[in-house]
Amino acid sequence: MNQPSAFSLVMKTIPFIFLRFFVYSVFAILTLIYFGLVYLLGQTVVGIHENVRIAVWILGILVSFPLNRLVKEYLLYMVKAAHVAVLAELATKGELPPGRSQISWGREQVQKRFGQASVLFLMDRLVNGVIGAINGMMRGMGNVFGGIPGLSGLIKLANTVLYFSLTYVDESILARNFLHQNESMWKSAETGLILYAQAWKEILKTAFIVGLVSILVFPILFVVLLVPALAIGHAFPLLQVGAILAAILFSFVLKTAFLDPWTLSSMILTYLKATEGLTPNPEWTQKLEMVSSKFKKLKAQASQPTPQIF
Repeated sequence: MNQPSAFSLVMKTIPFIFLRFFVYSVFAILTLIYFGLVYLLGQTVVGIHENVRIAVWILGILVSFPLNRLVKEYLLYMVKAAHVAVLAELATKGELPPGRSQISWGREQVQKRFGQASVLFLMDRLVNGVIGAINGMMRGMGNVFGGIPGLSGLIKLANTVLYFSLTYVDESILARNFLHQNESMWKSAETGLILYAQAWKEILKTAFIVGLVSILVFPILFVVLLVPALAIGHAFPLLQVGAILAAILFSFVLKTAFLDPWTLSSMILTYLKATEGLTPNPEWTQKLEMVSSKFKKLKAQASQPTPQIF
Protein backbone atom coordinates (compact mmCIF):
# COMPACT_ATOMS: atom_id res chain seq x y z
CA MET A 1 0.00 0.00 0.00
CA ASN A 2 1.46 3.35 -1.09
CA GLN A 3 0.88 5.52 1.96
CA PRO A 4 0.93 9.31 2.22
CA SER A 5 2.93 11.02 4.96
CA ALA A 6 1.18 11.82 8.23
CA PHE A 7 1.51 15.56 7.60
CA SER A 8 0.08 15.41 4.07
CA LEU A 9 -2.78 13.26 5.34
CA VAL A 10 -3.60 15.79 8.05
CA MET A 11 -3.50 18.68 5.58
CA LYS A 12 -6.28 17.00 3.60
CA THR A 13 -8.56 17.30 6.64
CA ILE A 14 -8.24 21.03 7.38
CA PRO A 15 -12.05 21.38 7.88
CA PHE A 16 -11.86 18.83 10.70
CA ILE A 17 -8.92 20.62 12.31
CA PHE A 18 -10.91 23.85 12.47
CA LEU A 19 -13.98 21.94 13.69
CA ARG A 20 -11.89 20.40 16.47
CA PHE A 21 -10.53 23.82 17.38
CA PHE A 22 -14.04 25.30 17.50
CA VAL A 23 -15.58 22.44 19.50
CA TYR A 24 -12.76 22.21 22.04
CA SER A 25 -12.65 26.01 22.39
CA VAL A 26 -16.37 26.06 23.20
CA PHE A 27 -15.75 23.27 25.72
CA ALA A 28 -12.94 25.30 27.33
CA ILE A 29 -15.03 28.48 27.48
CA LEU A 30 -17.99 26.63 29.02
CA THR A 31 -15.61 25.12 31.58
CA LEU A 32 -14.37 28.59 32.50
CA ILE A 33 -17.95 29.86 32.79
CA TYR A 34 -18.91 26.87 34.95
CA PHE A 35 -16.09 27.37 37.44
CA GLY A 36 -16.71 31.12 37.35
CA LEU A 37 -20.28 30.47 38.47
CA VAL A 38 -19.02 28.10 41.18
CA TYR A 39 -16.69 30.86 42.37
CA LEU A 40 -19.48 33.45 42.45
CA LEU A 41 -21.77 31.07 44.32
CA GLY A 42 -18.99 30.38 46.81
CA GLN A 43 -18.46 34.10 47.35
CA THR A 44 -22.20 34.59 47.83
CA VAL A 45 -22.49 32.02 50.64
CA VAL A 46 -19.20 32.82 52.38
CA GLY A 47 -21.11 35.14 54.72
CA ILE A 48 -22.96 32.13 56.13
CA HIS A 49 -19.78 30.21 57.01
CA GLU A 50 -16.42 29.51 55.42
CA ASN A 51 -17.21 25.79 55.42
CA VAL A 52 -20.24 26.47 53.22
CA ARG A 53 -17.98 27.97 50.55
CA ILE A 54 -15.69 24.95 50.79
CA ALA A 55 -18.72 22.68 50.41
CA VAL A 56 -19.82 24.62 47.30
CA TRP A 57 -16.39 24.11 45.72
CA ILE A 58 -16.30 20.41 46.60
CA LEU A 59 -19.78 19.93 45.14
CA GLY A 60 -18.89 21.98 42.06
CA ILE A 61 -15.79 19.90 41.38
CA LEU A 62 -17.64 16.61 41.93
CA VAL A 63 -20.46 17.63 39.56
CA SER A 64 -17.90 18.61 36.91
CA PHE A 65 -16.71 15.00 36.49
CA PRO A 66 -19.99 13.50 35.16
CA LEU A 67 -20.58 16.64 33.08
CA ASN A 68 -17.11 16.31 31.56
CA ARG A 69 -17.72 12.63 30.84
CA LEU A 70 -21.07 13.40 29.23
CA VAL A 71 -19.56 16.02 26.92
CA LYS A 72 -16.60 13.77 26.14
CA GLU A 73 -18.79 10.78 25.29
CA TYR A 74 -21.53 12.47 23.30
CA LEU A 75 -19.70 15.28 21.53
CA LEU A 76 -15.91 15.35 21.65
CA TYR A 77 -15.39 11.66 20.95
CA MET A 78 -17.94 11.69 18.13
CA VAL A 79 -16.00 14.48 16.43
CA LYS A 80 -12.78 12.52 16.86
CA ALA A 81 -14.38 9.32 15.53
CA ALA A 82 -15.68 11.10 12.44
CA HIS A 83 -12.18 12.47 11.85
CA VAL A 84 -10.76 8.95 12.18
CA ALA A 85 -13.22 7.70 9.55
CA VAL A 86 -12.10 10.39 7.10
CA LEU A 87 -8.39 9.83 7.80
CA ALA A 88 -8.77 6.07 7.30
CA GLU A 89 -10.53 6.56 3.97
CA LEU A 90 -7.94 9.07 2.73
CA ALA A 91 -5.04 6.89 3.92
CA THR A 92 -6.23 3.91 1.88
CA LYS A 93 -8.08 5.43 -1.09
CA GLY A 94 -6.62 8.91 -1.35
CA GLU A 95 -9.99 10.64 -1.66
CA LEU A 96 -13.53 10.73 -0.33
CA PRO A 97 -16.72 10.10 -2.32
CA PRO A 98 -17.54 13.27 -4.30
CA GLY A 99 -20.40 15.62 -3.57
CA ARG A 100 -20.18 15.62 0.23
CA SER A 101 -18.29 17.68 2.78
CA GLN A 102 -15.82 15.58 4.72
CA ILE A 103 -17.43 16.54 8.04
CA SER A 104 -20.90 15.35 7.02
CA TRP A 105 -19.42 12.23 5.39
CA GLY A 106 -17.41 11.37 8.50
CA ARG A 107 -20.41 11.90 10.78
CA GLU A 108 -22.50 9.66 8.53
CA GLN A 109 -19.89 6.89 8.72
CA VAL A 110 -19.94 6.97 12.52
CA GLN A 111 -23.74 6.85 12.66
CA LYS A 112 -23.94 4.09 10.07
CA ARG A 113 -21.26 1.98 11.73
CA PHE A 114 -22.12 2.43 15.42
CA GLY A 115 -25.60 3.93 15.55
CA GLN A 116 -25.50 5.44 19.03
CA ALA A 117 -22.66 7.29 20.73
CA SER A 118 -23.03 5.04 23.77
CA VAL A 119 -22.22 1.96 21.66
CA LEU A 120 -19.08 3.59 20.27
CA PHE A 121 -17.96 4.70 23.72
CA LEU A 122 -18.63 1.26 25.20
CA MET A 123 -16.52 -0.42 22.55
CA ASP A 124 -13.81 2.19 23.05
CA ARG A 125 -13.59 1.35 26.77
CA LEU A 126 -13.34 -2.37 26.03
CA VAL A 127 -10.68 -1.88 23.35
CA ASN A 128 -8.72 0.45 25.62
CA GLY A 129 -8.77 -2.13 28.39
CA VAL A 130 -7.48 -4.88 26.10
CA ILE A 131 -4.71 -2.63 24.76
CA GLY A 132 -3.67 -1.96 28.35
CA ALA A 133 -3.50 -5.72 28.98
CA ILE A 134 -1.41 -6.28 25.83
CA ASN A 135 0.97 -3.48 26.79
CA GLY A 136 1.16 -4.97 30.28
CA MET A 137 2.36 -8.24 28.75
CA MET A 138 5.02 -6.36 26.81
CA ARG A 139 6.09 -4.41 29.90
CA GLY A 140 6.56 -7.75 31.63
CA MET A 141 9.12 -8.63 28.98
CA GLY A 142 10.88 -5.30 29.59
CA ASN A 143 11.03 -5.87 33.35
CA VAL A 144 13.60 -8.62 32.75
CA PHE A 145 16.09 -5.79 32.23
CA GLY A 146 14.90 -3.78 35.22
CA GLY A 147 17.81 -4.90 37.40
CA ILE A 148 20.46 -3.54 35.04
CA PRO A 149 21.87 -0.25 36.43
CA GLY A 150 20.62 2.76 34.50
CA LEU A 151 17.91 0.85 32.65
CA SER A 152 15.21 0.65 35.33
CA GLY A 153 14.60 4.41 35.20
CA LEU A 154 14.40 4.38 31.42
CA ILE A 155 11.94 1.49 31.51
CA LYS A 156 9.72 3.36 33.98
CA LEU A 157 9.81 6.44 31.74
CA ALA A 158 8.95 4.36 28.68
CA ASN A 159 6.05 2.70 30.51
CA THR A 160 4.68 6.10 31.56
CA VAL A 161 4.82 7.43 28.00
CA LEU A 162 3.20 4.27 26.63
CA TYR A 163 0.39 4.59 29.18
CA PHE A 164 -0.47 8.01 27.76
CA SER A 165 -0.15 6.62 24.22
CA LEU A 166 -2.97 4.09 24.63
CA THR A 167 -5.55 6.35 23.02
CA TYR A 168 -3.55 6.58 19.78
CA VAL A 169 -3.46 2.78 19.41
CA ASP A 170 -7.16 2.62 20.25
CA GLU A 171 -7.99 5.08 17.46
CA SER A 172 -5.89 3.09 14.98
CA ILE A 173 -8.05 0.06 15.67
CA LEU A 174 -11.11 2.28 15.25
CA ALA A 175 -9.74 3.29 11.82
CA ARG A 176 -9.54 -0.39 10.86
CA ASN A 177 -13.16 -0.75 11.95
CA PHE A 178 -14.28 1.85 9.42
CA LEU A 179 -12.27 0.14 6.67
CA HIS A 180 -13.73 -3.35 7.21
CA GLN A 181 -17.45 -2.88 6.72
CA ASN A 182 -17.77 -6.58 5.82
CA GLU A 183 -17.15 -7.43 9.50
CA SER A 184 -19.38 -6.47 12.40
CA MET A 185 -18.01 -3.61 14.48
CA TRP A 186 -17.32 -6.02 17.36
CA LYS A 187 -15.61 -8.59 15.14
CA SER A 188 -13.47 -5.89 13.55
CA ALA A 189 -12.41 -4.63 16.99
CA GLU A 190 -11.55 -8.18 18.07
CA THR A 191 -9.50 -8.81 14.92
CA GLY A 192 -7.85 -5.39 15.18
CA LEU A 193 -6.67 -6.15 18.72
CA ILE A 194 -5.27 -9.55 17.75
CA LEU A 195 -3.37 -8.00 14.84
CA TYR A 196 -2.03 -5.31 17.16
CA ALA A 197 -0.74 -7.99 19.52
CA GLN A 198 0.98 -9.71 16.60
CA ALA A 199 2.60 -6.52 15.27
CA TRP A 200 3.03 -4.63 18.55
CA LYS A 201 6.74 -3.74 18.21
CA GLU A 202 6.50 -1.37 15.26
CA ILE A 203 3.18 0.09 16.43
CA LEU A 204 4.38 0.73 19.98
CA LYS A 205 7.57 2.33 18.69
CA THR A 206 5.50 4.95 16.86
CA ALA A 207 3.12 5.22 19.83
CA PHE A 208 6.07 5.96 22.10
CA ILE A 209 7.37 8.70 19.80
CA VAL A 210 4.03 10.45 19.32
CA GLY A 211 3.19 10.00 23.00
CA LEU A 212 6.47 11.61 24.03
CA VAL A 213 5.93 14.51 21.63
CA SER A 214 2.40 14.99 22.97
CA ILE A 215 3.60 14.99 26.59
CA LEU A 216 6.37 17.50 25.85
CA VAL A 217 4.25 19.88 23.76
CA PHE A 218 1.57 20.45 26.40
CA PRO A 219 3.84 22.09 29.03
CA ILE A 220 5.50 24.17 26.31
CA LEU A 221 2.12 25.50 25.21
CA PHE A 222 1.17 26.11 28.83
CA VAL A 223 4.33 28.15 29.51
CA VAL A 224 3.71 30.24 26.37
CA LEU A 225 0.09 30.95 27.36
CA LEU A 226 1.00 31.45 31.01
CA VAL A 227 2.88 34.68 30.20
CA PRO A 228 -0.23 36.63 29.07
CA ALA A 229 -2.28 34.86 31.78
CA LEU A 230 0.04 36.16 34.51
CA ALA A 231 -0.01 39.61 32.93
CA ILE A 232 -3.83 39.62 33.10
CA GLY A 233 -3.70 38.33 36.67
CA HIS A 234 -1.28 41.10 37.64
CA ALA A 235 -3.49 43.79 36.09
CA PHE A 236 -6.74 42.30 37.44
CA PRO A 237 -6.03 40.30 40.64
CA LEU A 238 -9.58 38.93 40.79
CA LEU A 239 -9.00 37.20 37.43
CA GLN A 240 -5.66 35.63 38.38
CA VAL A 241 -6.91 32.09 39.04
CA GLY A 242 -9.28 32.21 36.06
CA ALA A 243 -6.47 33.37 33.77
CA ILE A 244 -4.22 30.50 34.84
CA LEU A 245 -7.10 28.02 34.37
CA ALA A 246 -7.68 29.50 30.91
CA ALA A 247 -3.99 28.97 30.08
CA ILE A 248 -4.30 25.30 31.06
CA LEU A 249 -7.53 24.78 29.11
CA PHE A 250 -6.37 26.49 25.93
CA SER A 251 -3.06 24.61 26.02
CA PHE A 252 -5.26 21.52 25.88
CA VAL A 253 -7.34 23.06 23.06
CA LEU A 254 -4.30 23.87 20.90
CA LYS A 255 -2.73 20.46 21.45
CA THR A 256 -5.97 18.63 20.73
CA ALA A 257 -6.89 20.67 17.67
CA PHE A 258 -3.51 20.96 15.94
CA LEU A 259 -1.09 18.34 17.30
CA ASP A 260 -3.40 15.38 17.92
CA PRO A 261 -4.46 15.08 14.24
CA TRP A 262 -0.78 14.54 13.34
CA THR A 263 -0.28 11.94 16.09
CA LEU A 264 -3.53 10.29 15.04
CA SER A 265 -2.48 10.14 11.38
CA SER A 266 0.96 8.79 12.30
CA MET A 267 -0.55 5.96 14.33
CA ILE A 268 -3.19 5.06 11.74
CA LEU A 269 -0.58 4.86 8.98
CA THR A 270 1.79 2.81 11.15
CA TYR A 271 -0.96 0.42 12.24
CA LEU A 272 -2.23 -0.15 8.70
CA LYS A 273 1.28 -0.76 7.39
CA ALA A 274 2.32 -3.06 10.26
CA THR A 275 -0.82 -5.21 10.02
CA GLU A 276 -1.10 -5.29 6.23
CA GLY A 277 -1.36 -8.88 5.02
CA LEU A 278 -1.55 -10.35 8.54
CA THR A 279 -4.22 -12.83 9.55
CA PRO A 280 -5.30 -13.39 13.17
CA ASN A 281 -3.21 -16.01 14.96
CA PRO A 282 -5.40 -18.30 17.15
CA GLU A 283 -2.58 -18.49 19.71
CA TRP A 284 -2.90 -14.77 20.34
CA THR A 285 -6.66 -15.14 20.75
CA GLN A 286 -6.04 -17.62 23.56
CA LYS A 287 -3.38 -15.41 25.17
CA LEU A 288 -5.66 -12.38 25.17
CA GLU A 289 -8.52 -14.38 26.65
CA MET A 290 -6.18 -15.37 29.49
CA VAL A 291 -4.99 -11.84 30.34
CA SER A 292 -8.06 -9.70 29.61
CA SER A 293 -11.66 -10.14 30.75
CA LYS A 294 -12.60 -7.24 28.46
CA PHE A 295 -11.32 -9.17 25.46
CA LYS A 296 -13.64 -12.03 26.46
CA LYS A 297 -16.56 -9.59 26.55
CA LEU A 298 -15.58 -8.20 23.16
CA LYS A 299 -15.26 -11.70 21.70
CA ALA A 300 -18.65 -12.67 23.13
CA GLN A 301 -20.23 -9.62 21.49
CA ALA A 302 -18.57 -10.49 18.18
CA SER A 303 -19.93 -14.05 18.28
CA GLN A 304 -23.56 -13.00 18.80
CA PRO A 305 -25.86 -12.45 15.81
CA THR A 306 -27.32 -9.42 17.62
CA PRO A 307 -24.81 -8.15 20.21
CA GLN A 308 -26.25 -7.03 23.54
CA ILE A 309 -25.31 -3.65 25.02
CA PHE A 310 -24.36 -4.31 28.63
